[in-house]
Amino acid sequence: MTNQHVHIMFGMEEQGILKAALHKAEIRHNHKVISFNDWFAYGPLKQLHLEEGEKTRTRWLSARLSNYEPLYTYNPDHQTGRVVETIQSLSEETNVTLWHGNHAHDQIGVRFVLSLLRDRKMNMKLVNPIQKRSNIVGNVQMNPVNLSQLKASDYIPFLHKMDEFNLLTQEEIDAFVLDWEQISNDPALFRIWENDHVKLCSEDALDQDLRNVIIEQSSLYPDQYVPASKVVSEVVRKREGYSLRKDFLEYRLRSLIQEKQLLFKGAPGQLHRYRVKWEMEEVI
Repeated sequence: MTNQHVHIMFGMEEQGILKAALHKAEIRHNHKVISFNDWFAYGPLKQLHLEEGEKTRTRWLSARLSNYEPLYTYNPDHQTGRVVETIQSLSEETNVTLWHGNHAHDQIGVRFVLSLLRDRKMNMKLVNPIQKRSNIVGNVQMNPVNLSQLKASDYIPFLHKMDEFNLLTQEEIDAFVLDWEQISNDPALFRIWENDHVKLCSEDALDQDLRNVIIEQSSLYPDQYVPASKVVSEVVRKREGYSLRKDFLEYRLRSLIQEKQLLFKGAPGQLHRYRVKWEMEEVI
């Protein structure tokens, strides 16, 4: 009997693309794809493998991110607690492949999953199709950081070469787990992937980027009020290497409004519903 092969992803879009790739590669049998519906680059992570840790995290996110709760609860099977249960229930005969890109969420997710499986005698592999893409696919025209930027056809060469990837050693697993413990226990609430390391930051780390874009763009609008959607999109573009989420940046815009550093017109909470202006009197 062929052992089950479980692929662990860290995004719903990525999961859908990999499922399509497995289908196209005609190797869907005995392969299962599971994914988290979360974003580990921000918010508390302490004791996330426990119910109370997940509740602490969801409370923090629900209080700050617009539309977080309905998006997170839309599919219960992909909530963190449920995925943790699924991973912990895997038999030791299961072959596990963790797919990740070059950004904080995936990198932290890898460390989290390995902390859940640290004492299991499983065959586990780590695959970064973005890092290896130029060698296998031969396309160096773009520099994606997120697996959702790839097509199903980009995954197929990796699926056909799975036997060539090395198994994780216990030493490598232990190093990832140590990373997870340091990251999850640190009070920092925002994280980026920089120079091949997870960098721990304060949650206002990108506020200056938001201010700069508002100032740069203000002259393009008669009243100097810049659409919030434009501000956030520009920061995402300027920092594309971080694979930022718009919901967190929108939260930071609202924080600056509450701190009276920004003026606004409209209804903060939905990017398309308000515009912002830098409160010049605050600038010294």
